[in-house]
Amino acid sequence: MATSTTKRSPPRALYRKVEHFLWHFLGVGISVGAVLATLSTLLMLVSLFLVGSAGNGSMQTALLGISWNDIVGFEVGLLAIVIVGVAFSAAFVSIYDLSLRLVIGQARVQAQQSRSPQRPVRPWAFRLLVSCFVLPAAFLLVISAFVNPDSKTVSTVQVPQAQVQPVNMGSAINTPFREAEPSFTADGSTMYFNCNNADICVSRLEGTWEEGKWTPPESLGAPVNTGYEEVEPVINGAGDRLYFTSRRPQGSLRNVPIPSPFIDFLTVANALSGSKRSSTSLSLGGLGLNDIWVSHKTNEGWSEPQNLSDIPGEPPVNSAYSDHCLFFSADGNEAFWTSTRPGGYGGDDIWTSRRVNGEWSAPENLGPNVNTAGDEHMSIPTPDGKSLYVTSSRAGGFGNEDIYITTRDFHGKWGELVNLGSLINGPGDDRCPAWTPDLKIFLFDSVRKGGFGGRDIWWVNFKEVTGYPSA
Repeated sequence: MATSTTKRSPPRALYRKVEHFLWHFLGVGISVGAVLATLSTLLMLVSLFLVGSAGNGSMQTALLGISWNDIVGFEVGLLAIVIVGVAFSAAFVSIYDLSLRLVIGQARVQAQQSRSPQRPVRPWAFRLLVSCFVLPAAFLLVISAFVNPDSKTVSTVQVPQAQVQPVNMGSAINTPFREAEPSFTADGSTMYFNCNNADICVSRLEGTWEEGKWTPPESLGAPVNTGYEEVEPVINGAGDRLYFTSRRPQGSLRNVPIPSPFIDFLTVANALSGSKRSSTSLSLGGLGLNDIWVSHKTNEGWSEPQNLSDIPGEPPVNSAYSDHCLFFSADGNEAFWTSTRPGGYGGDDIWTSRRVNGEWSAPENLGPNVNTAGDEHMSIPTPDGKSLYVTSSRAGGFGNEDIYITTRDFHGKWGELVNLGSLINGPGDDRCPAWTPDLKIFLFDSVRKGGFGGRDIWWVNFKEVTGYPSA
């Protein structure tokens, strides 16, 4: 006689309990995720405008720099924020249910859960979440696609014997993007510079400087350029060692481009929270703060950049603060750079270290004659080591940022900064001095009328500049 077995399904109350938990878990998660995503979106967009316009010279050039990598990174970052919100809700719902049982009793809670569960996925939260994913991305895409670059050209300037105005490097180098911070190999015919707003490019001179025949700039590409900001390149004379500034993270986040759209937000957050004077960003792998990196040219191309702190024999430049704009003296035994570390006089200050018997000294602030409550950066020593050209936003200049010079005395004390005057400085930003190895041409980047974009590279005859080394 065959016996029949009856499958016994789990109690209906268990289904109700699980369904009740899942719906509340999802509802709270979407609500929390929507709020976090909205805050993050607003902060990131505000940061894009604040940092973009300040760094690139105009909002137009900042928006030109938006790429698909930025859009994808933004979307993935929002997804991560929503996941955090949903994860938070798991703990919240569990604690809420436990508290409810303790307050109103187990039986009453089970009775409530045995009824048709409410679906607390709020329509406002869902709509808000969709808006965060769709509207900002669409806005950035539309803006970057339709922003109108200034297409005006710069007429060739005939340079007189006594120069009265700077010369734009022209369309071979300058574009609607930001071009800035040039550096040369020993022969003066190969120039590395900041291009595409936040990348490093190289171009080569064919003919004389006045002819201005430069090859089309080539991006160095990976591993030097990433989804993060790479600026302020300094190439050595041989052209095989490149120092540059980057906000790329270290550790497990290194070379991962997804967080890059949120770097500007972290930069602003660091500034507003006073982390120029603290190390609060260390828990985020240094995100939002500058460090100096170095890459070496090999037969296969540029090597994977290394943080200067990881290389024996390099100066003690990087810290838990923002460090950038590194330059060496002609003999390589002095390093000058910009830092927000404690012990300074303002935001960005100029610091130095000397190599004696193979060992680099502790970082030393250049003092109140050079540094002020404003920002001083991009300090380049003259070949004789006696003078230093510095960019400063101190009061009393021609514009927001001007270029100055300081000279040290016999005892090594740096004197007061002297403004280079109206040949170099105008009502906009004039910064980041440089010169060709033959000391013939003095270059700087500027935000002024007659250019192609927010920041362009301009030049003058070095002999017309205050403090010309041969003087």
